[in-house]
Amino acid sequence: MNIKSDQDNEKNSKPDENIIFKICNAILRLEVEKGRLGWKISDIARYADVTRSLIYYYFGKDKETIVEEAYRYMLELIFDHKKGTVSIHDRIANGIYRIKQMPYVLILFFLERRRDSEIGEIIRKAEKKLLSRIAIEYPELTPLEVKKIFLLELGAVVYLDLDSDDIANLFQPFIK
Repeated sequence: MNIKSDQDNEKNSKPDENIIFKICNAILRLEVEKGRLGWKISDIARYADVTRSLIYYYFGKDKETIVEEAYRYMLELIFDHKKGTVSIHDRIANGIYRIKQMPYVLILFFLERRRDSEIGEIIRKAEKKLLSRIAIEYPELTPLEVKKIFLLELGAVVYLDLDSDDIANLFQPFIK
């Protein structure tokens, strides 16, 4: 992800994750509500309750770049790409939690994932990264079985109403 950190300005801390999340969530919400790039930076600032200068600082001024970075960030959160190896149970629980926090990402995920665009490519790369992680976690599985786990996880996250026991029961054959 290319969101600027405070280290870019010779400080030794990361950007405030809550602020980044609020900005990215506002961006994706506006993409749904106003259409592709139909919003202004001031709209993001209003929805995220931040200043425009803070958005410029972290994301720059180019709207296309802003949307792309928002997608990358939100997909990293949903797919748990920052954490390394994560159990199926924890990945699904995190995905459900994150989708409840940011429902707009789910709408845009399905609208954009097959489009021939930079956003579509970002989504496909995130999917491939998760498929690779599953294959590494379960080296005994065939590529088709890895896709099956991925699709089951995706369905479980979209369903949103699974509790910990449901996840354990549905994925029992795969939980180590």
